Amino acid sequence: MHMRDFFRSLQFKIFVAIALVMIGLMLRTALGNGNSTVTASVFSTILTPVQRASSSVSNFFYGIFSNISTNEQLHSKNTQLQKTVNQLQSKLVDYNQMQQENEQYQKMYSISQEHSDFKLAPARVISRDSGQWNSAFTIDKGQVDGIKPYEPVITPDGLVGETTEVMFNSSVVTTVLDPTLKMGALVSQTGDLGQVHGDRNLVSQGLLNIDYLPSGSAIANGDIIVTAGRAGVFPANLKIGLVQQVKTQNSGISLYALCKPLVDPTTVKDVSIITDFSGKSNATPSSSSTSSSH
Repeated sequence: MHMRDFFRSLQFKIFVAIALVMIGLMLRTALGNGNSTVTASVFSTILTPVQRASSSVSNFFYGIFSNISTNEQLHSKNTQLQKTVNQLQSKLVDYNQMQQENEQYQKMYSISQEHSDFKLAPARVISRDSGQWNSAFTIDKGQVDGIKPYEPVITPDGLVGETTEVMFNSSVVTTVLDPTLKMGALVSQTGDLGQVHGDRNLVSQGLLNIDYLPSGSAIANGDIIVTAGRAGVFPANLKIGLVQQVKTQNSGISLYALCKPLVDPTTVKDVSIITDFSGKSNATPSSSSTSSSH
């Protein structure tokens, strides 16, 4: 209750009326004649219940004022507590962001320790393509960061894809699930060469195809597929995925296998772009290069 509303209320008017009556009676008593004792006794009899009522009214309004004061104090405390909560939440967001960045740099360090010839640029996924089969996404690094088209995109677990469209401060990454991205692959356990690529019929299962494997290959489920690295677009021995199933081509001349990528391109958040590596080709791939093995 605000003070202005209180002064306009019926309770306040009653309080004022009672106070005026009491003041009048007390003045009458003070100015009375010689029968002051009798008069005082009479007025005492009259005033006693009035004084009691006045005391009750006074206590009532004291309680109201106390509640008003308490509510104002509580409101002030709640406001201050909310400010403190907001500040702590902001600090928590900053801390989580710093922790994520620290984890990303640690992952980059582990990659650089394993591949000392790699020059890496960290990046974060900022949006994803809504297409059903290409699973492309956009990262927060572009020309201003030295990124160029057709550079490998990886995580510590393996290959994710390559940059295919580079803008000023962002780039589009075509992932290994895209049927247009084809690359030479090697079965690490057997040394057999093949070509790995996405397939529109398999993308919903998150699987890749490995074609042109020799019919006598000893490839088996669980074998690791890595990049061959012969064309200079991808470094050699980047992990791609694990063999899930081996089949014979309809012609019977060769085998093919289904492979599960070690990195899920549809959920990855932090990646690294390999901007340079030993054996990198200086030739810029043509617009049709993503349809050929590299």
